[in-house]
Amino acid sequence: MSIAGLLVSLLLAIIVIAIVAQPLLGAARGGIDAEPDDRRDRVGVYYERVLTNIRDLDEDLATGKISPADHGREREVWVARGITLLRLLDQWQAEQHRADEATDIDAMIEAAVAAYREGQGSAISEEIS
Repeated sequence: MSIAGLLVSLLLAIIVIAIVAQPLLGAARGGIDAEPDDRRDRVGVYYERVLTNIRDLDEDLATGKISPADHGREREVWVARGITLLRLLDQWQAEQHRADEATDIDAMIEAAVAAYREGQGSAISEEIS
């Protein structure tokens, strides 16, 4: 094998490794925080699909493609799925709100401690003088 052939093979191997490793490195960069966002996005997409299916069922009933009994059963199933998804989204939103409040409370506590220390520091310097 010639040197040129060896270099071309090495270059192709590097390109293949980079292409294969790119999704793995992207997942590693996303970290732990990306996973809940992905789940929320998937649930949101599934909820939109549920709404589309309910609209399609209503349209099928209006055009006479399905019987009212079948429509009622199918619609009940899809509405239950939608309710479950909305509850899940609401729960995630409440958890996020609680986490945001905890961060705000932590910031307020830190500001109060800093203000107290500044006030105490000035009182000590007054006592010394």
